[in-house]
Amino acid sequence: MCGIAGIIHVDLQRPVSLQSIQAMCDKLAHRGPDHFGHYVHEGIGLGMRRLSIIDLATGEQPIANEDRTVWIVFNGEIYNYRALRKELEAKGHSFRTTSDTEVIVHLYEDMGQDCVQPLRGMFALAIWDAKRRTALLARDRLGIKPLYYSETSEGLIFGSELKALLAHPSIPRNINPNALFEYFTHLCIPGDLSIYRGIHKLPAGHLLEYSHGRTTLTRYWHIQPAPDYGPTEGEWIEELRGRLEDAVKSHLVADVPVGAFLSGGLDSGAMVALMATSSDAPFRTFTVGFSGDVGRFDERVPARAVAERYGTDHSECLLEANVTELLPKIVSAFDEPFADSSAIPNWMVCQETARHVKVALSGLGADELFGGYERYLGLQLGEAYHRIPRLLRRTIAKIVDRLPAGDGMSYRNDRLKRFVATGDMSLASRYRSFIAAVGDASMIIHPSVSAAIKGADHYYEQVTRDLPTRDALDFGLFADLFLYLPDDLLPLSDRVSMAHSLEVRVPYLDHELVEFAARIPSNLKVHRLEKKYIFRKAVSPWLPREHLTRPKQGFSVPIGSWLRGPLRPMLRDLAESQELRTSPWLNHVAVRQMIDEHLAGTLNHESRLWAVLCFCEWERQYTMAPVFQTKHVSSV
Repeated sequence: MCGIAGIIHVDLQRPVSLQSIQAMCDKLAHRGPDHFGHYVHEGIGLGMRRLSIIDLATGEQPIANEDRTVWIVFNGEIYNYRALRKELEAKGHSFRTTSDTEVIVHLYEDMGQDCVQPLRGMFALAIWDAKRRTALLARDRLGIKPLYYSETSEGLIFGSELKALLAHPSIPRNINPNALFEYFTHLCIPGDLSIYRGIHKLPAGHLLEYSHGRTTLTRYWHIQPAPDYGPTEGEWIEELRGRLEDAVKSHLVADVPVGAFLSGGLDSGAMVALMATSSDAPFRTFTVGFSGDVGRFDERVPARAVAERYGTDHSECLLEANVTELLPKIVSAFDEPFADSSAIPNWMVCQETARHVKVALSGLGADELFGGYERYLGLQLGEAYHRIPRLLRRTIAKIVDRLPAGDGMSYRNDRLKRFVATGDMSLASRYRSFIAAVGDASMIIHPSVSAAIKGADHYYEQVTRDLPTRDALDFGLFADLFLYLPDDLLPLSDRVSMAHSLEVRVPYLDHELVEFAARIPSNLKVHRLEKKYIFRKAVSPWLPREHLTRPKQGFSVPIGSWLRGPLRPMLRDLAESQELRTSPWLNHVAVRQMIDEHLAGTLNHESRLWAVLCFCEWERQYTMAPVFQTKHVSSV
């Protein structure tokens, strides 16, 4: 695992300075504290920071081919690299290292851009081909590893995180109003957008070729639901077990100890069970419970049952989240506004785990593949609710609307209100209402910003218009595969883990397993309102019986009550600030009203207000004219 950065000048005779590459890579030192490597020649500069996981002795980067005409910097892990190496050696390729990185160099020699096709793993990479005078950037199929780039008059500048690009003096910091709208809608900035106009993410499953000052973007992997109704339920269960075993086993490749996050749920429990079958010695597992207001999210007891069953070297601890202390640290890790509050417990888990291991497996992704969220039930029930006569639906909606708002600890009423409000909506609009933090982000952003993006094609519509709508559940599952995973959960996992120099692997997002899951009919994923039906059947022999019936807890935190508690002074400072009243980005009247309503307990605006606070803290750290300063949050 590494952080990578680079500069490719349009004029290849104009030299890239080593100091520029060093400055960019210094911003990524947390991603790779073990080594700094570089290749600088004329108008080309490649740099990397290395976290040593595979080939500890000779795996330093950049790495070149035999005649030093192809150079690579690479962030990630290729789990099938040993098999690929054997094939390449049989073709006559010579290797100077035992790393997975060098395998990609020789694949590129043989296959060009198609070198990514045989790769099984997570990756973001950059290759310089001196003979063709061409650079190739690539990102893994699911978007597990990040890669940002900017085209300037000088050339192409890229890096693993925004902070690396911002270290280059030619990168402007103009805020992208479309990105701001998307942020307040989804609590993250999706697709190829970044908060800055001139910087883009390389989308998941895409290649970017840069040659003679021109870029070409190509999608090399795409997936759609392809249900196969031939196999029986029993046959699906047996094949799923084998696929899960293969995915988890493949992700154990490393030259350092590999641990695992272990909660009280199905996903991490099944993953640990499968790790045990493939490990010769006990491995580390880690469970964190949360005290204070978040004590109800403590899963140490059920996690301990799995750890004892499989004889892991188990560590657990009870932590209390100091949200005012964590907020600036988390914002700094993301470089742009990001407001998924589960970053808080994830940050604490990674911080604790990194004290013991360099690599940890996570159960992330199983919910999206196999139907683990309540909103998937909402989609199925919504199809039936939509068939109820409209007059009756309106009567139900009026009754539900009178229910009190959520208090930040229970979301049942809020979810019910959101559900009945979708009765007249299309499938795409209904699901958008389920996943959007703000139904209309223009209520938060400044009217001038809203006017500037009026009529813009928003990212949700871009993605979902190409999804088949015959099956409501498949629509939701694949919308999450293309939106929620690459835009929210995977960036969250990457940033909070790499902030602590910890590599997190996600075996449930092995692309071969994802392609297999796309063939499973949706009625086996959610069956008669039972979530993760086939997954639960497949993993049941591996887990304690009580695991199979425990309600899903997730990794949420009581932001609503925090906003009325430890974050209350911060909200009051914001509401009364001159900076908010003169903000060019926020609608100060609407924000002030939300603060008053939330603190009074009349309405629950937790997601909106947390998004506002995260944006304000980001602006304080990353721009010259912050919305507000606060004495309640210390700088990083």
